[in-house]
Amino acid sequence: MDALTFAAEITKASAWPTAVVLIALMIRKPVTELLPFLRTLKYKGIELEFSRELAQLKSDASENESASSQKPEPASSSAPNQRLLKLAAISTSAAVLEAWAELESVAIAVASAMSNDVFKNHLALGSYLLQCKVISEKQLAVFNRLRALRNMAAQAIDLNLSETEARTYVELASALAAHIRGK
Repeated sequence: MDALTFAAEITKASAWPTAVVLIALMIRKPVTELLPFLRTLKYKGIELEFSRELAQLKSDASENESASSQKPEPASSSAPNQRLLKLAAISTSAAVLEAWAELESVAIAVASAMSNDVFKNHLALGSYLLQCKVISEKQLAVFNRLRALRNMAAQAIDLNLSETEARTYVELASALAAHIRGK
């Protein structure tokens, strides 16, 4: 092997690694500027998506409360809410699942009372409550987003929610359940 062939082989062998290193150096600064905005990216981004969706949902719910004069939350909903808030300290996923189960059972009970039959179509539950004027369109959006977040929590094995996020979910679900129960 002569010197030119050797140089050509070295160049071929080091082309891709050199390109990768150069690209990494070029995007290093923009990526490090974005890192403070990320919490974690576990399990294919589901955890980050849950956090963002929950923050958006909380701001939407607070806008709804300030835009409309709602009845204060009944005292009967504070006991389950406290139980779920304590559960959030132990298992965040379990708190999310239990909060959804409570919201869904209240919604099913109200829907069944209005239709004089056991309500079985869980996917149409929110739409039925909207049709019966139990919830508003914005509350229907919150209901559907809470369902989607619950599904994320149920399907993500490595979803590491913070206690604060679980508490926020519990509070949103309990407030919506109290509103539905009060109608």
